[in-house]
Amino acid sequence: MNGNQHSNDRPAWINRSTQLLDDSVRDLDAVTLSRLNRARQTALAQQRPHAPRVWLLPAGLASACAMLLAVVVWQPHHRSETQPSAAPVAVDDGDSEETSTEFYQNLEFYAWLDAQNKGGDG
Repeated sequence: MNGNQHSNDRPAWINRSTQLLDDSVRDLDAVTLSRLNRARQTALAQQRPHAPRVWLLPAGLASACAMLLAVVVWQPHHRSETQPSAAPVAVDDGDSEETSTEFYQNLEFYAWLDAQNKGGDG
């Protein structure tokens, strides 16, 4: 693939600038090229190597575990036993918080009682 192949995609002034820079580099003498090369090598030698980021994996794993623990602790506990087919009817008797808690604690009993009533009527 030729470098000039993409020259049709660029404006003419960019192509002309590129050509002038390429021509000026070809006309440099050996002393200047040597000085530029040494300056480049010095700059590269002073560049600090990137430290490997080995701490990312343990930190990410610890964060994921902490998030999972938080979700498990704060997530309301759901029972996986069978629930009645009909939705529970909300009853407002003024003592809604205690009644609601008792209702959900005794939900299995209500399901059993409902099953007994359906079995005896049938």
